[in-house]
Amino acid sequence: MNITTGQLAALVGGELYGDLDRVISGVGSVDDADCEDVVLAADDRYLKRAMESAACCVVVADDMDCDSANKCMIKVADPDAAFARILDHFRDNEALPRVGVAAGSVVEPGAVLGKDVAVGANCYIGRGAVIADGCVLFPNVYVGEDCWLGARSRLYPGVVIHSRCRIGARVVIRAGAVIGSEGFGFSRHDDGYTRLPHAGIVEIGDDVEIGANSTIDRAKTGSTVIGSGTKIDNLVHIAHNCKIGKNCMVVAQVGIAGTVTIGDNVTLGGQAGVKDHVSIADGCIIAARSGVTGSLTKGSVVSGFPARDHRLQMHIEAARLRLPDILKRLKELENEIKVMREGEKV
Repeated sequence: MNITTGQLAALVGGELYGDLDRVISGVGSVDDADCEDVVLAADDRYLKRAMESAACCVVVADDMDCDSANKCMIKVADPDAAFARILDHFRDNEALPRVGVAAGSVVEPGAVLGKDVAVGANCYIGRGAVIADGCVLFPNVYVGEDCWLGARSRLYPGVVIHSRCRIGARVVIRAGAVIGSEGFGFSRHDDGYTRLPHAGIVEIGDDVEIGANSTIDRAKTGSTVIGSGTKIDNLVHIAHNCKIGKNCMVVAQVGIAGTVTIGDNVTLGGQAGVKDHVSIADGCIIAARSGVTGSLTKGSVVSGFPARDHRLQMHIEAARLRLPDILKRLKELENEIKVMREGEKV
């Protein structure tokens, strides 16, 4: 959808420098933009490349000093947020299922669908399930009996919500995610293992996003909880009885073992792992591929395995790099001492 630079500046609440009527037809990166694109230069690292690109318009921070002679410039307080609005304007409208229940879908007796609910082809909605106003279920979604799905939530193809789980409002669950599957619990005996039933549920707050093929297990008793505003990437596993706070960020391939408690505003980097029954306080940052084996206090920044204070871990890694030289020098000293001792014997 074409838009003028003046309209674009108004859309993002920015200040325009240059031609008000220049037509923008798309968005690009600083490496591949064409002459009718707008690009983002969020900081000085990208500004030079943006100015050298073919783009006719650049979005920059309002405190950046730049020459607008050859391009239109839109200065904003938050370039990333402004560019997100621009991307939203230009992206193709997603093809949503039509309001109503598509052919091939099954809505069991006792299920309740609110206003303007769209159910795509081959979905299943169990007895007693409640789908609130404005929800969208893409094809092949399964919603078990007595589930609750809050208003304007969106379930992408192949999502499974097992029985009795409760999903808040404006929740987005990407393709293939499974909510409320049986927890991994067994008792061991001489002949093998006996599965322990998991009779609890999963409760997900408002404005949560869950990435493709992620899994969140139901609790043994009570609830596995995901706090409002938390964002979960693709391929994440959260085990039974975990309690994750509000506005957390969980990056791809994180694994969180059972009965872990995580506070608000915690970030877990990609492929981090958390041991069972650990508590992680508010505001912690756990670096990628860290292994958390013990509880963390508020605001901790950790990395490595086992996860420890990030600065200490950096010192340890620096020392590790010096080990070959240290071992070489140690061998030299051993030889020198050996020669000295042999000389004393003579």
